[in-house]
Amino acid sequence: MTDEIAMLIERLLACDPKAAKKYLEPLLLKLEELEGDQYFQELLLSLKKEAKNLLEDLRHSQSSELREDWLRLAAYDLRRVRAELLHLRELLRVGKVKSREPEPGRLLREIYQEGGMSEATWLMVTNHPSLSRCRSGEARKTLLRLSSLLQELRRTRNG
Repeated sequence: MTDEIAMLIERLLACDPKAAKKYLEPLLLKLEELEGDQYFQELLLSLKKEAKNLLEDLRHSQSSELREDWLRLAAYDLRRVRAELLHLRELLRVGKVKSREPEPGRLLREIYQEGGMSEATWLMVTNHPSLSRCRSGEARKTLLRLSSLLQELRRTRNG
């Protein structure tokens, strides 16, 4: 997994702004499957913010009369994304980031314990017979999204 992320990072470091979307969107999806310390979480949030700016600039450049100006802004935002990617590449290199495999039961229990769902909902969901078969791509994406939301909830509560 980290080999694929490393390849996407290298391609983003070498590409021009117009081609960045092709590598950036898959990279952001792959990064959702990783977990690390507080520094990694802050780096990931910063990278998402810069990536959002870049993608918006590219979208505006497609339909605006100010195309060249939007592309210049995209080039600037790509430099900022690259700076974050260099930090991320270093974290991957030293092994401070690991892959997280979502476990449906554990994740739901944590959401319940954090007050994210009622006891009735928790009992209904955890006793559902298909919970152990949550391995499809869509279920995996949903579980990863829930896991990210749980981390955000914890960050918000802890200040």
